[in-house]
Amino acid sequence: MATAPREARAQETSPQTTLRPIRMRPGARYTCFGDGLCCTDIHGLGPITRKELVEIRRLDPRGAGWDDGFEDHMLQPAADGGCHFLLPNQLCDVHARFGPEAKPEGCRRFPLGLTATPEGGRVTTFHRCTCRTLGERPELEEEAVLPALLDRRGRPKADRHVKKVRLRRKGKKVGFAAWRAIEAPLLDALQAGAAPAPLLGAEPFPRLAKAHWGAFAEDLLDERDATAFGVASAFFAEAMRLCLYPEERERWPWRPWAPAYDRAEARSPAPRKVDAMLADWVADEVWALSWADVVSFDVKRAELATRLALARRIIAGLVDLGTRADRAAAEAIMVVELIGESEHWTDLLPRMRPPQESSPAKAAKKKAAKKASRKKKRRRPDERRAASAA
Repeated sequence: MATAPREARAQETSPQTTLRPIRMRPGARYTCFGDGLCCTDIHGLGPITRKELVEIRRLDPRGAGWDDGFEDHMLQPAADGGCHFLLPNQLCDVHARFGPEAKPEGCRRFPLGLTATPEGGRVTTFHRCTCRTLGERPELEEEAVLPALLDRRGRPKADRHVKKVRLRRKGKKVGFAAWRAIEAPLLDALQAGAAPAPLLGAEPFPRLAKAHWGAFAEDLLDERDATAFGVASAFFAEAMRLCLYPEERERWPWRPWAPAYDRAEARSPAPRKVDAMLADWVADEVWALSWADVVSFDVKRAELATRLALARRIIAGLVDLGTRADRAAAEAIMVVELIGESEHWTDLLPRMRPPQESSPAKAAKKKAAKKASRKKKRRRPDERRAASAA
């Protein structure tokens, strides 16, 4: 999987990135139903710029301010964890009164994103949004998503620029055409509904340098707080504990995000297939390339295999509690994506040590050396002395 074909290496595109044409990942679906999950303390409500801070405070002085935890200006959550501007009908008060243009940029974009590459702009999506994972959703189209991805001047704004990709932790980066030759069949197989774990070709819970998975789970549990994100951290830690120590008793926390998923389940009478939901999420994780400047693809595959195993453990736990399987999958994907985006996980990524793959040439050389060593050992003592003298 991690070796680029020779013809792809010979046809590299320009190293410069561009946002045109705007590209959608085939199979990605989303539309906003207003379930309300995105506008809660499931994640940080921001950050916002100083200009946005002034504009929001002009509407309501209590709506935004400095957050010591995030060390930035943020929208303020209410006592129930929802944004200060979240109405009882789960719609945005700012949007309702002044239109979408009046909302901070982060609110207008989420759950969409945009990655600039040498082949154009990739529209990305987060899955910690019930409107992305449950119900009948149309496929992404440029006309529908582009307004959310424009800056104040009406131009598409990239979240990141990716020119090359490192395939192996100790290897060099390859150009984008070589990366596409590796990525394309993986995305095609995921879209076709193949189980994601075998396609990743990586074992979960790779060796950690100067760290231990059990200690990480305990530290994550210690960091929990009263926010929905804190509860998601506890879910992630509990799933990891049960994967590492399967004989122990399950101790799942309460779910503050349940009302949003109740609404999503009510509008989704036809259940989705769990494997298809997980494959959809893995495909978007690869497609977004948010990892490309942080880790190599072999590390990305190993960490995805780990979060995929944790998601399946959460799904099993929620189904045992009576949750519909596709809703359990949506909640599990939300949890593992949330923690995967957090500093807890991104700080751990450089410590992951998946087994290093050998190139075909290195593998052949190693095989020849072993064969020569075995042949040398089979010689009689007098033959070895003669060869040494010669």
